[in-house]
Amino acid sequence: MVSQSQRSNALRCLAHGVAAASPPQAVMAASRRQWSHVQRRARAACLQLVTALIFLAAGLATPTAAATVDATLDRDSVPAGNAALLALTITGSKVSQIELPEVENLIIQGRGQSRQIQMNNGQTAVSLTCTYAVGSNTPGTYQIPPINVGVDGQNLATKPLTLKVLDAAAVQPPPPSGTPPAAEEPADTSGKRFGFLTVELLVKDRNYLYVGEIAPVGIRAWLPQDSRVQLRSGIQPEGKAFTLHNVSERPQQSTEIKDGKRYTVVTWYGGISATKAGKYPASLSLDATVAVRDTAAPTPRPRSGGPFDDPFFDSIIGRMNTPMIEKEVTLKSDDEELEVRPLPGAGRPDGFTGAVGDFHLDSWEMPSTWKTGEPQQISASLGGSGNFTLLNAPGLTPPDAWKIYPGKSDLTPGDAAAFSGTKTFRFSAVARHGGQQDAALSFSFFDPATAAYKTLTSPPKTITVSGSDLVEDQSNITSAAAKQPAPPQDPLVGQHAALSPVGALLPLCARPAFIRMLGLAGLLCVLGSAFAGLRRRRSNPARLAHAAMEMATREALQVAAHCADSLDVAGFFDAARRAIQVQLGARWNQPAPAITLAEISARIAVDSPIAKFFHAADLSAYGLHAAADLLPEWRVLLAEALASLTPTTR
Repeated sequence: MVSQSQRSNALRCLAHGVAAASPPQAVMAASRRQWSHVQRRARAACLQLVTALIFLAAGLATPTAAATVDATLDRDSVPAGNAALLALTITGSKVSQIELPEVENLIIQGRGQSRQIQMNNGQTAVSLTCTYAVGSNTPGTYQIPPINVGVDGQNLATKPLTLKVLDAAAVQPPPPSGTPPAAEEPADTSGKRFGFLTVELLVKDRNYLYVGEIAPVGIRAWLPQDSRVQLRSGIQPEGKAFTLHNVSERPQQSTEIKDGKRYTVVTWYGGISATKAGKYPASLSLDATVAVRDTAAPTPRPRSGGPFDDPFFDSIIGRMNTPMIEKEVTLKSDDEELEVRPLPGAGRPDGFTGAVGDFHLDSWEMPSTWKTGEPQQISASLGGSGNFTLLNAPGLTPPDAWKIYPGKSDLTPGDAAAFSGTKTFRFSAVARHGGQQDAALSFSFFDPATAAYKTLTSPPKTITVSGSDLVEDQSNITSAAAKQPAPPQDPLVGQHAALSPVGALLPLCARPAFIRMLGLAGLLCVLGSAFAGLRRRRSNPARLAHAAMEMATREALQVAAHCADSLDVAGFFDAARRAIQVQLGARWNQPAPAITLAEISARIAVDSPIAKFFHAADLSAYGLHAAADLLPEWRVLLAEALASLTPTTR
């Protein structure tokens, strides 16, 4: 029978063994807990980032722009049987209803819609654009009432629009429903199929211009209707005789019929001038890419009884289904000869500087008191129409009493092409003589309308000039021969027979310093790689677990040796068994306390040193085999058990 004290001692030793065998398992558990903590922190950071992005997006999307509605027509007039495009733009997040007005003889048919979302300065604008085809087969002027739209709980209305439907008598009406449609127009095989230019001189009762005159012209591009055009250059003259000026940036657009064909006409306004008299062809050109409909291609026959069973919309759908032909072309105007007349020599004023046009003196300012030798500022504004580039500042009369210095000028255009306007001059003058004088401003120009020179003079103004008369600069009347020769300049630097020393011509890669620097950089790279590998090796979890196992094994063997020396049989078996459990736990990937005699018998032979030692340890724990004189034999058995473990496991 086992006494109560022996059982208590055995239980105490078992508890001590479990507590001592825990260090390697505790290290591994701590590693797992640390890794789990890192994972939790990473998940929390990701969650915070996603939450911040959601709130940011919500904050940006929260303020929305105020609801608005707007309706526009792409053109003001269309021929009968054709349609203009009406664009209804609605800005708002929720559109409840759109009420289209009903106008007698006016057809409004939906063509589609598109939605767009824009974000600007923290505000989100949601816009819906609805497109409608609007037209009529009956000529007349149609008033389109406001379109009522319900958006974001509000009832809004657009401005009324006006559409003029022109008489298209020159165009054959579309065929009735159920009959084959006739061709809209024959195929144009001429050079004007893709469009052309026309140039019209806007000068009344004249087909010529003068040298230096900027004559206003209208430049019109005639493009086939329903064509797609992309401009590839600006308008430019074909020859070198004329110069194009001040072409309007925003052309006008209209629809016209010419020679039985319907065109979209784009009109620019500008001016042309010439610097040489004679007769020259005035031709302008414009590079563009034009896509026109292939009228020779067959078009599908409209079906009767459909939702668009109407001649008006059958013609629209027929044009939509017609294929397009695209080509890069140069639109040119006809070479019409234009006469450029020279300015007459008879009657040309002395102060004429080349200004051509019709000008007038608007205002001028001149000081009342002067002092000889001191400059005073004079300002004058000249208005009218013509070539403002050649219009210079007016002169002071009498001319021998003043010395005028160049100044500045500003042009305020009166129209888009700057043919008319006001030019303001500011310049300085010096009075040459003292006393009271009558001064006036005078300027001359050529008027092409009357073909005569004109000189305008301001009302004279009496001014008081203090000081004595200025003496003429003697340098102006001294002959060039009497001038003293200029002192000779410093001679040029002579050539040097001996040049400065030149550094080594070795390339950089062959210099010793560069080679040493490369070697040092390579050594630093190797040391850095070795240091990084060493850090990775030291922080390897498997290596840390193996080191903890080795340490726990050594500590357990030291305790077992100490217990054997002190004849403590129970302590010896407890420490020695713990050392073997640590080794087997690392080998079998199990906790050390879970390694029992039953587990060992299932995995290892019964007559192995490990199984024999565990059997003796169990007998000693229950006091069945606890003689201290057997400690040397058990120490030998422990050594055999440890030796039977593979070195890799240890």
